[in-house]
Amino acid sequence: MDYKKGSKLNEGKTKIVWKVKDKPNLVIIENKNDITAFDDPSFTKQFKTKAEHATTVTCRVFELLKKAGIPVAFEKQISANQFVAPSCEMIPLEVVPRRFAVGSFLKRHPELVNKEELPHRFHKLVIEFFLKTTKGELVNYKGIKILKGLDPKKGEEDPFIDNPFENNWNLYHSKKPKWEEEAVLGKTIEAKGIFPNGLTRMTKEIDDMSRKVFLVLEGAWNILGYRIIDMKIEYGLDRKGNLVVADVIDNDSWRLRDANWQELSKEAFRQGEKLDEVEKKYGFVAELSQNFRIPKQALVMWRGSDSDEFPDMSQIKKLDNISIEEITLSGHKSTNLSLDRLEKVFTQYSSGGVILAFVGMSNGLGPILSTRTTWPVVGVPMTTEKFSEDVWSSLRMPSNVPMVTVLSPKNAVLVALNILAQKNPIVYMHRQYTIEQMDI
Repeated sequence: MDYKKGSKLNEGKTKIVWKVKDKPNLVIIENKNDITAFDDPSFTKQFKTKAEHATTVTCRVFELLKKAGIPVAFEKQISANQFVAPSCEMIPLEVVPRRFAVGSFLKRHPELVNKEELPHRFHKLVIEFFLKTTKGELVNYKGIKILKGLDPKKGEEDPFIDNPFENNWNLYHSKKPKWEEEAVLGKTIEAKGIFPNGLTRMTKEIDDMSRKVFLVLEGAWNILGYRIIDMKIEYGLDRKGNLVVADVIDNDSWRLRDANWQELSKEAFRQGEKLDEVEKKYGFVAELSQNFRIPKQALVMWRGSDSDEFPDMSQIKKLDNISIEEITLSGHKSTNLSLDRLEKVFTQYSSGGVILAFVGMSNGLGPILSTRTTWPVVGVPMTTEKFSEDVWSSLRMPSNVPMVTVLSPKNAVLVALNILAQKNPIVYMHRQYTIEQMDI
């Protein structure tokens, strides 16, 4: 499909948005070579590969998010520095999920500053909302000025929203503790003025989606050996009123560090690194993003006979990136057939998997499988409630038989998903999201 530029819709500090000729529902987003810092034009610099690297990272991120089932404003990349996206009504918010306490968060929470140790890690992501303003003002989607009087020279631009789930938002300085007098901006704004049709419930939807966006990317970067510290996400509403991740997510959008906590993102530029070193880091991150992938993995549900029941897998089957293989073969009675079937599974799934062996009386299946594979094998003795002695054939393993045993079928499935999550960012997102939701 051919995408031709129409008229210019908008130009910001780092990108231009164009209409697409003869396709009113689409726009072209063109990245620029500018890199900015501190909302101060005097800090703006350029390097010749910035637009290309920003486009690469954004497109790979959006492709990954789409595979994870997260709605994004993205169609396809059409050049080194351009991609096509559905047009949408942008919501003037910057949403920041945080795994570690760094940056402006520490300025608002100095009690978490620790200069001698690693930064404080949040078990449950902290999600913060900031109002996106321009020169201390905000004009809403109806063209009505709903906020004015913030002083950018005093750092009051893009204020922190203290209570985003309420109807009237209290605005605070984004870099001062709440107990300081100057942190209280003395301004409120009605949430319904931000969202078309007054959809104030959308902040909860944004919060939920932001957690999933971060967790997918956290999983992807963890697999590659890097850690995402925090990030900025922007949202829009498509023509049907659906919430979508919009704008861009690139190396300007997050703090990204290697295993030794060395900065790889725009933060390096903020900290004054030489521009050629910053450019190398942007190129390195863009190259790494090309390695985002969803592996082809298997969750093998293996039972010795039809009388051994599989657990309810309805929730797991929703994870369409995990293949569930159901096998019924006795390790005792059909040993050679079982080993042949195991080889076929290996052939089909090069990215590995986990085997759950659901067994009744004397467990021969699990030990036989676990001696012939590096895949984790989890034995699930299904008859122990009636015959407690049956558990010993799953617990007392001879040497070089590395099978583990879990009594609960449901927990065995969760163990399997936790293992798969180490190589699969989508499974990681689902498991980590569930775990964090237990932390009320």
